[in-house]
Order: sequence, then structure tokens, then C-alpha cells
Amino acid sequence: MTPVKRTRYLAVQAAKDLPSRRPSDNKTRGGKTLIRAGSKTMLGAAILSATAAARVGAGYVYLLPADKNFPHQKHPDFLTLGSRREIPDVSFSSIAIGPGLPSTPHLQKEILWLLKHTSCPVVVDAGALTALASFKKPVLLPDNWILTPHEGELGRLLSLSGKDVRKDRLGSALKAQKKWGGTLLLKGSGTLIVAEGKVIEITTGNAALAKAGTGDVLTGMIAGFLAQGLSPRQAACLGAFVHGAIADHWIKNKKDVLSLMASDILGEIPFALARLRRS
Repeated sequence: MTPVKRTRYLAVQAAKDLPSRRPSDNKTRGGKTLIRAGSKTMLGAAILSATAAARVGAGYVYLLPADKNFPHQKHPDFLTLGSRREIPDVSFSSIAIGPGLPSTPHLQKEILWLLKHTSCPVVVDAGALTALASFKKPVLLPDNWILTPHEGELGRLLSLSGKDVRKDRLGSALKAQKKWGGTLLLKGSGTLIVAEGKVIEITTGNAALAKAGTGDVLTGMIAGFLAQGLSPRQAACLGAFVHGAIADHWIKNKKDVLSLMASDILGEIPFALARLRRS
């Protein structure tokens, strides 16, 4: 196997990748992202992802929840769609699909529909990853799609166990990216990103992130950065870096590793971006 170039993503690069705003800019500068997430029992996943996309600068955040009883009035920051039929009416800059969605044949059809009808970057997470793994034959995804699995989800994409992935995180990430295409972000201890023939190691993050919902936040952050014109590699790296930096700052401020919640990350995003911009 030809050696793959490995690089570390540091704060200096993250600061360069961080989107900026001119005094004359308006909301269109931030782009439009669609969050397809949130079933009846997991609406929180949709809220976490959509809020994260807005927090990192997406100008418009559209939300298409699986549950029609989504409490729209309690979340006025988002533009909610009633059905997938409304998607062609909006020119999206990015889409995220999967948080809080059950893996069903219907979700498989949605993925195929996106492959056929959209050309913008797509972040595939959670239920959508499991749906993808259930395809009878692998579907080679476009270069501007990003897969964000944890070890268990990556195992399903490779027909392996999460334990097998843990034994060889790098090798598994490389195999999965080759099999499915796009950009691959392997979450967990020592986040790895495989993109453009390179392996990128994220230098932030700790075990405080080991809690339900934190991945939904990361998905929204990446979608929000994509909406502002960052490449898939840049968006994946910057999203993972800032996400991890928030957890590091949490510990640095003498908060316990057990106590970080996904909603805490949302509240810390503005401060993390400001620290990065000043660096």
C-alpha cells in the first residue's frame, strides 16, 4: 500500500479557515443549509444540529424534521419545511442528513434522491450512515459528501465490529473512504479525517465529548461551515477542531470531564470562535 501523507490540523490553520464577515455582508453571505433530522422520539438531535449550524455562521438554516409535530414556534431561528417536495424550491449551499433519524428503507431512498437531485455538499451522520451501510452494494459518493461515523458506524460501513475498527482506526478509515468515496471523518479518541489523499489528525478533543448529542452538534457545525463556502476538507477539519477545542476549554476551566452536555457546546461556540479569531 502506498504510504498516505499524514498531517496535523493546528490552530494556525483553523484560524485561516475560519469564515469572516465584511461590514457590508448580509445573511446571504452565510449561505443556506438544510438539516434533515429528528424523529418523533429524537427531536433534540434536529435542534442541536440546526442550532450548531446557525452558531457557526450559516445565514439561513432550514429544518426538515421527520416528525410533523415539531414545535416550530419554540424555535423561530429555523425555517421549517413540511416535506422533501419543498427541497427543489430552495438552492441549498449544504445539507446534513441523519441525526435522530431511524435507519429505514425510506431513508435509503432519501439518500438516493439526494444523490440524483442535489449537487451541494452533504454531511451524512447517524441514522443515514446506518442506512448507507444497509445498501446491498456500496454507492460511491461524490467528492463533496462527508461521512462522520464513530467506530461502531464505521464498522457497519465495513462489515466489521466496532472493536475491530478500534484496533486499527487509521486502516479502517482509509478502507472506508476508498469504499464509499467522499471525505471521511472518524470520530472518537484521536479524530481522523481522510480527504484528498491525505490523513489529517485533529489535535483537540477529550473524553468529555463522549456523550449523546455531541455528534449531532458536530454535524451541524460542519454543515454550517460548508454553507459558507469552505471545502469539505476544510469544513470537516475546522468543525472537528472547534468541537474538540470547546471540550478542552471545558476541562481547562476546571469543569469535570463527566459534566459536559451537547447543549453546553452550543453555548460555548461563540467564545471558541472568538478565541480562534484572536489567535
